[in-house]
Amino acid sequence: MVDRATGYIWLLLTRNPGDVAEKAIAAGLSGHTRTVWVTHSKDDGLTWAAPTDITGATKLPEWSWYATGPVNGIQLKSGRLIIACDHNRGDTSKRYAHVIFSDDHGATWKLGGSSGPLTNESTIAELNDGRLLLNMRSYAGKNRRTVATSTDGGLTWTDPVIDDALIEPVCQGSLLRFGKGRNALLLFSNPADSKRVNMTVRASRDEGKTWVAARSLHSGPSAYSNLVELNSRTAGILYERGESKNYERIVFETIDIPNLMKVH
Repeated sequence: MVDRATGYIWLLLTRNPGDVAEKAIAAGLSGHTRTVWVTHSKDDGLTWAAPTDITGATKLPEWSWYATGPVNGIQLKSGRLIIACDHNRGDTSKRYAHVIFSDDHGATWKLGGSSGPLTNESTIAELNDGRLLLNMRSYAGKNRRTVATSTDGGLTWTDPVIDDALIEPVCQGSLLRFGKGRNALLLFSNPADSKRVNMTVRASRDEGKTWVAARSLHSGPSAYSNLVELNSRTAGILYERGESKNYERIVFETIDIPNLMKVH
């Protein structure tokens, strides 16, 4: 995420032994863990500061698996930097989405609230009224995304609820607030199917209550994605796609938002 006040790019990271599998870490096996780190760039990514270990401030001792992102964080109107993360609580059935945040331009980081279980990789947006919307990968067996909201800047979250409009194959997705003020849209991208195919971008005029526009970018194999606002009428999306497998290529495409919305 970029801090509007300083121009710094903040990058949150995790680290674990290279010979230890995710399953072993998630199960909480002795000696296998993940630590949390942060670095930043003052020159638009040309160089990066030495990573700093922030595990003690952002991870509880009983948590095993831990991941930051994988999409970008956001900066709230208040200036708070906030990034969606996820963790396991000792085994693979106890998955939760959570957030971490900084109120001092990245100097220190704190642990926010969690929503789950049966959630993990998540993506976040700030709504017009100041609430936060957390959109989460779901393990509830419904092939649908789940969502939660916060009224206190991410310190606490509501229980997750199913968004029936957002079909998913249990995969990562990306949520983006596009535009400013009351006319802002929410954009959402993911493989819109029960399998990892059909990379789709959707738009909402009412802050995620309904999704009134959708465009399939690639009907074939596709997986993770990340949305970005490029200018007042254009969004960009970076996503995994292929012809026979999901991960053959990573592509970047632009989306003309007026064209996406003009028939709705």
